[in-house]
Amino acid sequence: MKIIRRNISMRKFDISVLYVEDDSVIREKFKKILIRKVETLYVAENGLIGLKMYEDHKPDMILSDIKMPEMNGLEMIERIKKTNKDAKAVIMSAFSNPNYFLQAISIGVQGYLIKPVETRQLFKVMKEIAEKVFLEENIKGEEHKREHLEDTLKQSESVQKAVTYATEEFLRFDFSEDTFKKVLKNLGKATGASRISIFENKEVNKVLVTSQILEWTNKNIRPKIDNPYLQDFPYVKGGYKRWVELLKQDKPIYGLVKEFPVSEQENLRSQNIISIAVLPIFIHNKWWGFIVLDDCLKERIWTDTEIKTFSVAADIIGAAIHRNQVEKELLKLNDELEIRVEKRTKALQEQINDRKLIEILLRESEEKYRQIFENANDGILLSVNGVVRFINPKLYEITGYLPKEAINRPFTDFVHPEYRDLVLQNHIGRLKGLDVPERYDIKAFNKKGEGKWYEVKSALITWEQSPAVLTFVADITQRKETANQLAELNQHLEKRVQEELKKIEVQRQLLIQKSKLESLGELAAGIAHEINQPLGGISMALDNMLIKIKDKSYTPKYLITKISQTFEDIDRIKTIIDHIRSFSRDQEKLEVSKVNVNNVIHNALSMLNTQYANHNINFILDLEETNNYIAGNQYRLEQVLLNLLSNAKHAVDQKKQELGESVSYNKRIQISSSSRDKNLIIVVEDNGIGISAKHMNKVFDPFYTTKEVEIGTGLGLSISYGLIKEMNGDIKVESNKDQFTIMTITLPKYKSKK
Repeated sequence: MKIIRRNISMRKFDISVLYVEDDSVIREKFKKILIRKVETLYVAENGLIGLKMYEDHKPDMILSDIKMPEMNGLEMIERIKKTNKDAKAVIMSAFSNPNYFLQAISIGVQGYLIKPVETRQLFKVMKEIAEKVFLEENIKGEEHKREHLEDTLKQSESVQKAVTYATEEFLRFDFSEDTFKKVLKNLGKATGASRISIFENKEVNKVLVTSQILEWTNKNIRPKIDNPYLQDFPYVKGGYKRWVELLKQDKPIYGLVKEFPVSEQENLRSQNIISIAVLPIFIHNKWWGFIVLDDCLKERIWTDTEIKTFSVAADIIGAAIHRNQVEKELLKLNDELEIRVEKRTKALQEQINDRKLIEILLRESEEKYRQIFENANDGILLSVNGVVRFINPKLYEITGYLPKEAINRPFTDFVHPEYRDLVLQNHIGRLKGLDVPERYDIKAFNKKGEGKWYEVKSALITWEQSPAVLTFVADITQRKETANQLAELNQHLEKRVQEELKKIEVQRQLLIQKSKLESLGELAAGIAHEINQPLGGISMALDNMLIKIKDKSYTPKYLITKISQTFEDIDRIKTIIDHIRSFSRDQEKLEVSKVNVNNVIHNALSMLNTQYANHNINFILDLEETNNYIAGNQYRLEQVLLNLLSNAKHAVDQKKQELGESVSYNKRIQISSSSRDKNLIIVVEDNGIGISAKHMNKVFDPFYTTKEVEIGTGLGLSISYGLIKEMNGDIKVESNKDQFTIMTITLPKYKSKK
């Protein structure tokens, strides 16, 4: 017997659950827990809403609190049980009142859990109920399958008879048109198809074509036998190359027309075909044509069994000349059907036997009291006058004490000496009606003498007309040990986090410095040119002075003028070197100060002048002359601008290379600054190759680049993004492929300290 099994142990329970709880905090907590464990969850804040949700959705399981406004949980479950006695319900309440306990038993709930409920306890109960739900579903499902199988077997028998009829007709008579029409009519009625047609292949001018030669149509279905479009129809030119490839390999084509390739849909839809099955016909091992069954009224899913049966019909038609082969195919089909019927009959018999067993189990499960008490997730003991009178199997499982070893002994015998006074004090206070804790943790001994941690929850009840205490016991030893381990791990966690953060910061500083060095390397030619100009001036001035000295034609004024010019050139070289040294030095901490954005832009441009000149780039400068101060770091902003300008240069150079020398294209880069509210905006725009849409979301990712390996590492924009974020700013990109790229930097304006 094939049983439907859902995953109820590893991940989610494939059931629907109605959760009813009036406490919003508890409701949200368990909602998050349950939604990760069940496929469908309905949540209600009281019994009245819960009853309405059950009537609307019919969930597999009800999980409810007791005390709620409008209608309590037990009343809700009792109302539900009147309409569906098989409804599965579990009470999850903070009240261990025996009256509630007994009422829950009487109305037939499947579980009674005392809050706070551990998820492990709750999931165990849910798993047991889920298994029962799945078992009942299997019974219903197998009944449905049996009915469906009977219908399928009837149709299969009908189709088999039609195939047999076709065999007899072809064996008894010649292959005339009347014989074909009788066979198609019989097959059409057996299958319920809208139309059945036979197509024959041939070659016209060395082109493979096919023509409709026979057709049967059901009532109210328009015939297509006179459609000239279906005569000498070319497969490949008509968009049916796929049919040739599959049918030549004796592979059927079937399914919904809407799922077929677009090239095939138009022709099929013009014939009002919704579903289709096409079976190849072979004669002498050569593809002769095909038989096609279609449905024009509904979306029909052809089963593998139907396709196999249709294939047999196609084989009978194609292999009518070889009658022995047809007979073998029919015998094979009959054998397969008999084996399937025999296997299915055996499976149905096993299903009946299993169903009888399930009915016995369900009758036994009607023992409501034993089901709740003996299968409770907590250990339960009843004590009168401090003496144990009764324990459930779960308490034996937790402690190892058999009922005969625990009953008639004082419960304090099992409590650790350090907690006996506490337990006795609470016990006596509870008997006197004092306000004592209902729930607390203690240490007690199991049968092996091991000290274990237990959570106890006690309630005062009446037993045989005497005051008694009903105590629920849960083993929390593992939870305590886990808590201790977590506390120990937390002591080391912060130290480890700080160490890792320091390592990450060091690596980030190294990457920033690497980016600076890459920028300096790229700018080396321009910097050398900037230094060579004043060096040339110094050399020329010294040469002139030597000539004048030799000729003794100099004057003091001349020497003073030349020496002054030389010192100016030396100061210019010193300024360039100092700027490069400041820019390239490693700054471990971000030094934030008042920065003039225009000066930073000009500094960056001074290092790029030669590169722009050599690359014929038209540079446009539009800067805000007032309110142009930000709170940031001059050198890190300069590093960002150098990176953006380098990318812009690469973009326009690449576009020029792609367009070629024959196409007129003016390289353009524009940099502007403007004031906006409390921020200063810097925009770098180029008319280069742009960025495609698929790369836009990744441009700021580390090591992501579309440049060649020798051109870029993918660190520039990532580091630029980080540097701008360090200065409490933002950087965004806008681009159209082959049109433009706009990089926009937003930085907070400098606020003077008053």
